[in-house]
Amino acid sequence: MKAIAKVRNDRGLEIIESSYPNILPDDYVLVRVDGVSICGTDLHIYEWDEWAKNRIKIPRIIGHEGTGIVEEIGKNVKNVRAGQRISFESHLPCLNCYQCKTGKMHICLNLNVLGIDIDGLFRKYVSVPSFIVIPNDFGIEAAILEPMGNAFHCLHRVNVSGKFVGILGDGPIALFLFYFAQKFGASKIFLIGASSYRIELAYKLNKFNHYVLHYREPVEDIIKKETDGRMLDVVFEMAGVNQTVNMGLDLLGMGGKFVAFGILPNTINLDYNKIIFKAIDIVSINGRVMFDTWYFMMNIVKKEEIGMFVTHYFDFDEYQEAFRLLINRQALKVILKV
Repeated sequence: MKAIAKVRNDRGLEIIESSYPNILPDDYVLVRVDGVSICGTDLHIYEWDEWAKNRIKIPRIIGHEGTGIVEEIGKNVKNVRAGQRISFESHLPCLNCYQCKTGKMHICLNLNVLGIDIDGLFRKYVSVPSFIVIPNDFGIEAAILEPMGNAFHCLHRVNVSGKFVGILGDGPIALFLFYFAQKFGASKIFLIGASSYRIELAYKLNKFNHYVLHYREPVEDIIKKETDGRMLDVVFEMAGVNQTVNMGLDLLGMGGKFVAFGILPNTINLDYNKIIFKAIDIVSINGRVMFDTWYFMMNIVKKEEIGMFVTHYFDFDEYQEAFRLLINRQALKVILKV
């Protein structure tokens, strides 16, 4: 069967022939994948940047955002049945370390991640432990539930109700946050981005006259005026660049909460004393809490809301065009039909 993989120590990906998973362990399920979504991590692997070179062992079938139909179940599987649509939790914890045994499986000491540490979802059939599949009836768009869970993890950790909120970044998870923070009752939300294409998408998601700004605008002056000098109660740093980290600290009011999500490509210059003297709380987000975040999200998200964030669909063989659009920030979430 076809699979998209990193096979060379160079930029790009290739379609390869992959073997069918013939043996199904007792606690595993065999899934016929029909939709996969491209993640920012996949872009790092495609571009073959320093992070990818230091993390990925080639050859590696990529992909960790996906959905499909359960074809077979192992004899010990109870949580899902053949014929059900599922989404994948991408983290595979060891279940034995201290973190796993104290409710922190998402930061397992021996964690493996689909498409990064082990072969991933960009292929027609995959066999995975049954406990990482989540039944749902959302259709092929269920491929984006895994990254959407990151936004819900943020919202689970920080109360935005009645608060002045800043979202720095215009990637998919930033726009998930922008939309759902409105539903969670944020008083004023300021989304600050750089991509004209994604800023236009944010305008369409703006249901309650919140603020969509470009970095080139006088952001600090606008926020100071619109908050009567109080500044922001919560900042979600979603971009992972020097400018936005420092901007987020500047935009926070005294005693504010700084939610760190964006992955930095390298070390940055940071005024550490600003954190102390402004009494800033830093909340770091890594993946989804297993499985608190999933239940939290699935109780809130409506089927018709999922598709709002998918801007493009491509056939599996058209993956190069899908990656080109995302690298050029001319798409938000892209689904490949497997």
